[in-house]
Amino acid sequence: MTSRTIIALALLAVVLGACAEPAPPTGVDGPVVVIGIDGAEWSIIEPLLEAGDLPNLSGLIERGAAGRLGSLDPRRKSPVIWTTIATGLDPDEHGVGGFVVEGESHGRDSYSHYSSNMWKAPAFWDILGNRGKTVGVIGWLVTWPPWPVNGYMVSQHVQYHDRFRRSEGGQRVSWPDGMDEVIAPYAIDELELTPEQMSRFASSGVDGLSVLTDHYEDALRRAFAGDMSTYAVAQSLFSDDVPDVACVYTRGVDEVCHRFWIHAYEETRPPVDPAKPGTAMLAGQVDELVGLIDEYYRYTDEEVGKLLELLPGNATVVVCSDHGFRGPGTWGEHAPWYGEEQHGLNGVLIVSGPAVKPGVTIEDASVFDVAPTILALTAAPVAEDMPGRVLSEIFTDEFAGANPIATIESHGRTERADAAPIESPVDDEVLERLRSLGYIE
Repeated sequence: MTSRTIIALALLAVVLGACAEPAPPTGVDGPVVVIGIDGAEWSIIEPLLEAGDLPNLSGLIERGAAGRLGSLDPRRKSPVIWTTIATGLDPDEHGVGGFVVEGESHGRDSYSHYSSNMWKAPAFWDILGNRGKTVGVIGWLVTWPPWPVNGYMVSQHVQYHDRFRRSEGGQRVSWPDGMDEVIAPYAIDELELTPEQMSRFASSGVDGLSVLTDHYEDALRRAFAGDMSTYAVAQSLFSDDVPDVACVYTRGVDEVCHRFWIHAYEETRPPVDPAKPGTAMLAGQVDELVGLIDEYYRYTDEEVGKLLELLPGNATVVVCSDHGFRGPGTWGEHAPWYGEEQHGLNGVLIVSGPAVKPGVTIEDASVFDVAPTILALTAAPVAEDMPGRVLSEIFTDEFAGANPIATIESHGRTERADAAPIESPVDDEVLERLRSLGYIE
């Protein structure tokens, strides 16, 4: 073959290549894993990062993009926001209005829990599952009763697994059939926690736990057992296989902030008043519990690290919170804030993976942007009726060039014929949990 022939063939290849259809977008190669940490707050995270106390979150930030995630304004309860994160839609469109539906029965206030059949729109995991992606959802709010997905769903009631097992009616915590038996060894009842397990949250260890009055101990037990259950289930399932799209949600950070913020921050506490014994008791608790919230963030970082160890190197990780936290406010300046009034309007967003530019500061992001960005990362079309945007500024030039953003008018709605709240065996227990956090009276 002469040199002229070689050159001619090379030129022909160039021409044919120019005429060929561009390769269809494929999205990221590895799984997309969303880790939802309810109430995570940058003003707590940043000093802990500087101290080197959150090595796993720090690594994700260094390798990826991070910034503040604007929450819903006016402030809303967590189920509303997490459903917005999952669907990319406004609450009026997705159908979840809070923890409970308030009503009246026999002249008294009554509460029914929002249940999953009240969702009016598909989550990003439904959209991607319908496109052939395998899906795993663990602990996400308002996913009970769990619904069929292209994989598995473990509802927010995972820590109450034993209550469901002993109840009548055959209601399940998870889907599909048989999954309840798989997760059973990892669901931890709050009453099973030992003093040694809880001792890390008191300055003096086990002895320091004696300052916990019943409602403080109950709050810590519920939060810790819930997160332990969720992380243990996720780690067990991921050790077998990591789905194409995985979501793990935990609420413990939010709950300990609601309950123990007053111990951590002096400006939120009343001064000791001899005429008010409760102020002296609080002062005694502070010595033991002043570091509880920081320690809970360290615990959370440890568990996130265990999840990261199970992921392949090409995984994309999204860490987000539904809102930040501002606590009950400065003592004496106003009536203390309760419930969602303690939420900050800016949460946390961290995105790390091969398609993400390292070192980028995410700006002007909101909870509406999470679902569109995940769809774009997986080469799925973004719905034009989603009010958010794709955070394309965090994508590498190579990924963005190979994966132009596709759009579709809408991914539709999933309104059910029967959208009445469905009762669960743990409704009364969860109501008491919500009362203790100031979400309902």
